[in-house]
Amino acid sequence: MRSATQLTDFPTRDPARSSELAAPPVCPSLLAPGVPATTTAIERSLHDLHLDEVISAMAPGGFQQDVWHRPVTDVSVIEYRQDVVDDLRTPAIRRAAEHFEAAMSSARNSITAKRAGHYPVPAELNLLEAIARFCTAVTGFAQALSEAHPKSAGLSGVCGHLRDYQAVSAFQDLARGSADLLTELRGPAVELGLQAGTVWVDVDSGRAGWAGEIAAFFSRFEMVDGARTVVPARPRRYLNHVEAQAIGLVAELRPETFARVHRFAAVHEDFLPADLERLGEELRFFLGFWKVADQLAAQGVEWCRPRVLVGTAGGRLSVEGVVDLALALRSRPGDPALVPNDLALSRGERIAFVTGPNQGGKTTFARAIAQLAYLASLGLPVPARTATLPLLNPVLTHFPQPDDPENQHGGLADEIARLHEVMVAATGSALLVLNELFSATSAEDALELSQVVVPEFTAVGCRVLWVTFLEDLVTSVPGAASLVGQVAADDPTRPTFRFRHQPPAGRSHAAALATRHGLSSEDLARRLG
Repeated sequence: MRSATQLTDFPTRDPARSSELAAPPVCPSLLAPGVPATTTAIERSLHDLHLDEVISAMAPGGFQQDVWHRPVTDVSVIEYRQDVVDDLRTPAIRRAAEHFEAAMSSARNSITAKRAGHYPVPAELNLLEAIARFCTAVTGFAQALSEAHPKSAGLSGVCGHLRDYQAVSAFQDLARGSADLLTELRGPAVELGLQAGTVWVDVDSGRAGWAGEIAAFFSRFEMVDGARTVVPARPRRYLNHVEAQAIGLVAELRPETFARVHRFAAVHEDFLPADLERLGEELRFFLGFWKVADQLAAQGVEWCRPRVLVGTAGGRLSVEGVVDLALALRSRPGDPALVPNDLALSRGERIAFVTGPNQGGKTTFARAIAQLAYLASLGLPVPARTATLPLLNPVLTHFPQPDDPENQHGGLADEIARLHEVMVAATGSALLVLNELFSATSAEDALELSQVVVPEFTAVGCRVLWVTFLEDLVTSVPGAASLVGQVAADDPTRPTFRFRHQPPAGRSHAAALATRHGLSSEDLARRLG
C-alpha cells in the first residue's frame, strides 16, 4: 500500500519566524468539514484499473496525489466536495480560484528563493512583490466569492474567513507596507549602462533610453517575404549574476529604501499562513481535475455528479453512458469514438458476470465501472451521463499478472495468494473487480475453484464485477447478473463493444469466428475425412 499523509497535514512552520497573520479560526477546508475518514488505495488495484494514469494526468503535485490515494468513507464528505466541484463550474469562481491558487504557488516559491539566498537583494525584491500579489489575491478572491455567492459550505466558509482575515491589523499592515515600498521603489528612475565591459548605474539624467532605437532598428526584420516573423516568447529563467549585481548597484544608489526593504523582508519572510497555503493546494486538487475534465469534455466525454447512496449494505447501482477514463485520456484526433455503456444492478444483485467474445471490451467495461466508483468515492464528477450507486470503498482488483521469474510459487498458487490478499481487504462496502480468475489452470479446474470462492464473496456481502469466459459459472450462481458483449447483427465475428443484460450467449461468436477462418467442426471433418 502507498503511504499517504493525512489530508489535514501540511508543512509545519517555525513560530519564531512566523508573522502570525492567520486570523482565528483556521480557514475551512474544501475537502471536508472536519478530519475525513479515509482508506488508503492499493497500488496494484490503481494500476489494474489504469487509475495511476488518471492520477498522473489530474494530480499536479504530491498533496493532490495523496488526496487521490485516500478515498473517503462518509457520504456527507463526498457531498461536501461535490458541492465545491459544482461551485467551480461557475466561470467567475473558477477564474478567481485559479488566480488565487497561482498566487499561493508564487508565494511559496518566493519564500523558498529568499531562504536559498543566492542573490539576497533580488530575492528580497521578489519576496516583496510576492507579498503584494498575495494580498491582492486574498482581496480579489474574497470579493469574487462574495459577488458570486457560492452555494457550497466549503467555499462559503472560505469567503467568510477571507473577509475576516482582511480585517486583521497584521494583514492590513502587510498589504500597506508592501504597497508603499513598491511605490517608493518604482519612483525615481535610474540609468543602467554598459561601457567597455563595465556595468554602471546612476541617477536618471533625463537622457532618452535606447529601447526605442533598438526596437526601430530591428523592426526591419519583422517582415520576411511579406509575412510577419513570429518572435518566440522569452523563456522563463533564473536571474544571472550580472543582473543580480546590477540590482545591487541600484541598492547602493538608494541605501535607505533598500534598508527598509531588507527589514520588511526579514520580518515577513514567512508571510504565507499555513491554512491559506493548504487552501491553495486544495484548490489545485479540484482545478487539476477540471483542467483535464474540460479537455475530455471537448472530445465528447460526458461528466455528471453521481448520486452516492447512504448505507453500504445495499442500494441499487445504475450507470448510463460510462466510458473508460484512461482510454479517453489516450485518445487522439482520428481515433475511433469511445463506446459508452450502461449498467443497472438491483439491491440484491451482488455479483455481476461479464462475458462475450475475445477482444470485445469486457475488461474495459469492468474497468470503466470501477473507475467511476473510485472517482465517486473522492467526491468528484464521473465520466458518465448519469450515475447512482452505493458508496463502494475500497475498490479492489484481481487481474492476471505476467510471469515473474523471481516468484517461488507457480501461477495458480500466486493467483490464490493474491486473491487471499483481496479477500482480507474486502468489506461489505467493497467493489471487487475480478478479471479471468484462475486463468492459470484448466477451464474445468477454474470452474470448480470459482464455485468454491463464490460463497466467500457472498458472506462478505461486497459487490463483485467478474469478467470470465466460464459461462457455466454464470448460470450456476443464483441471483447473479449477466452482462454479455454484443456483436454486429450482420457479422457475429465483429464486436460492438456494447454490453447488454442477458443470459450468456453460448459459443456462437466462437463458432462464427471458426467458420470465418475455415475451422468449423464441419470444415475439420471434411478435411480429415
